[in-house]
Amino acid sequence: MTDQPTVEQIRADLAAGEGPHAVRLARKLAESCDVDTMLELSSAFAEHAVYAPLVDIWRRRIDKHPLHEREHAAFANALNGLAEEHLAERRETEAMELLSEAIDVAPRLDYIRRNIASMLVHKGDYDQAFIELDTLLTKSPNDPQANLLLGIARYQSGDPALAVDPLRLAFRAGFPDAGMWLLKSLCLEGRHEDAGKALERLIEDHADRAATLLELELNEPGSPIQSLRDHPAVVKLLG
Repeated sequence: MTDQPTVEQIRADLAAGEGPHAVRLARKLAESCDVDTMLELSSAFAEHAVYAPLVDIWRRRIDKHPLHEREHAAFANALNGLAEEHLAERRETEAMELLSEAIDVAPRLDYIRRNIASMLVHKGDYDQAFIELDTLLTKSPNDPQANLLLGIARYQSGDPALAVDPLRLAFRAGFPDAGMWLLKSLCLEGRHEDAGKALERLIEDHADRAATLLELELNEPGSPIQSLRDHPAVVKLLG
C-alpha cells in the first residue's frame, strides 16, 4: 500500500458511505496532486453531492496552488452545489455569496448566472436581475429559463406588457409555469383573445400542471386569472 491516497480509494469510500475517511484522504491527495487528478477527485465528490467538504478541499488546495485554468469550472461547480444546499436550508445570504464567488471564478458558466438571476428575482432585486439576464440573453437569446426569469421579473416589477414576449418563448419551449405567467400578463393587458388561446394551449400540453396552477390562481384574491374563471376550458378541466 502506498502512502499517497488514490482517487479510486476515495471513490470507494464515498460509495460505501465512509465520507469522513474519504475527506481525510482527499485532503492529503489534493495537497500535491496534478491538475488531472484534482479534477477526477472533484468529480468523485460532485457525483455523490458531497459539496461542503469538497469546497473546503478546494480552498485548502488553492492556498498552496493557485487555480489552473482547467480547474476553474470544477471549483465553481462545487461552490454552486454548496449554494444549492444552503438554499434548501433557506440560507440565502450564504448561497448568494457562494454563487457570486462561483461566477467570478468561472464567468462563462451560464447555469450559475441563471441561479444568481433566479435568486435576485426571488428577492425582488429586479434591477440586478435584469443585469444578469441581459448578459445571459445577449449570449443566448432563446435561453428558455432566462426568458422565463425575465418575464417573471418584468411582470413582478409592474410591466406585464414587456413580460409577454419572453414568457411566450419560454412557454413554447415547454415550461408550463411560463404559460401561467403569460396568462396573467395577457389578462392584465386586457388581451383576452390571446389569453384564451394560451389557456387552451396550456391545458392541452400540460393538463395536470395546468389544473394545479389554475386552481391556485383562482383561489388567490385579486389574481388577473379570475377573468378566466368561466372560460369553458377551465370549467371542463376543474369540473
